[in-house]
Amino acid sequence: MERTWLVGFSTEHAGVMRAALTLGLGLCGLKIDFVCEMFASQYGGDVEGESRMAERFDRKPEDPACLALREAFARLVQATASAPASVEEIEDLATCLEKIQAAPVDAENRASATFSTAELSSLRTACELYARLAIGQGWAVAGYLGCPEDAAQAAQAFDQRFREIFFPELRGDAYYGINSQLVHDNARVAWDVLQVVRQHLAFHALGKVVGRDKRDVRTMKGPDFDDPMQRSRLELIRCVPENP
Repeated sequence: MERTWLVGFSTEHAGVMRAALTLGLGLCGLKIDFVCEMFASQYGGDVEGESRMAERFDRKPEDPACLALREAFARLVQATASAPASVEEIEDLATCLEKIQAAPVDAENRASATFSTAELSSLRTACELYARLAIGQGWAVAGYLGCPEDAAQAAQAFDQRFREIFFPELRGDAYYGINSQLVHDNARVAWDVLQVVRQHLAFHALGKVVGRDKRDVRTMKGPDFDDPMQRSRLELIRCVPENP
């Protein structure tokens, strides 16, 4: 029997997860437009004190910055011959998004939904992409697309253009730490979701369950196995295997 996972989250978590999944779906369709909207209030919710960073990513489609980013992305795709994601990958992202949107909300603004392992993995990847772009790592786009190593020059050119548009104060390959006060807190929300999900997936890959099995540091190395640490304003999401 395939393992399923019950994930509990707040409506604010849901907004950020929807944004991350929408971003992932856009890139699967070889479209970069959503990057210019990823911190718009209708996707991630209003966060007090985050207007400076939100304004960077809240552009109209006809804005010169959006047009320039679209052109840079088109050159990256052309140079790397990137192919659209598989049908299965797109379906996992879309199903995950639909489940979050359809999850009933209780009086405390909390909801839950059940995901397959593949869907949970797609949520992890989308949240990591969202968070990395939010701290200035434009190269994450090339990684998400699976660009080959010989496309490094095209990936670097896109990364440079991305920084020029959204993070002009950064030099070279610099980026912000996830805890920086200059990083939008929704990026930390996405990173928190990533932390929880990746630990459960890492344990699952070894036939173990978080909270039931102890971590063997000899075979369970790396941050994927680390206990999540809350970095955002929101409590960590809950993730429970339904058929361990």
